[in-house]
Amino acid sequence: MNKIEVQDPRVASKIIAANAESERRKAELGFLGKFFGSGENVRLYIVGTIALGVLVVALVYTLTPERYRSPDFGLKEMWTLIVLPVESTIIGYLIGSKSREPGG
Repeated sequence: MNKIEVQDPRVASKIIAANAESERRKAELGFLGKFFGSGENVRLYIVGTIALGVLVVALVYTLTPERYRSPDFGLKEMWTLIVLPVESTIIGYLIGSKSREPGG
């Protein structure tokens, strides 16, 4: 354990205040905040995670041997009914959210 000896009370109070602020921010973030962080790009990270998750599931389903896939739900249905609509919606959301002017 590293302990810093601070003899100046002003410096010590600043260190204590900084540690308290850091702990307060950690408490405010919650579970998702710890994973995604905070700030302007949080929406981008969340949407990107969803898009990546959908693509990974689709890729695993695509690479699964045919005998293990559902006979009623083939690759065409997977890509045309789930993956493409979700991905195009996400792209539209990202483009739409970036094109809005702040405060207007």
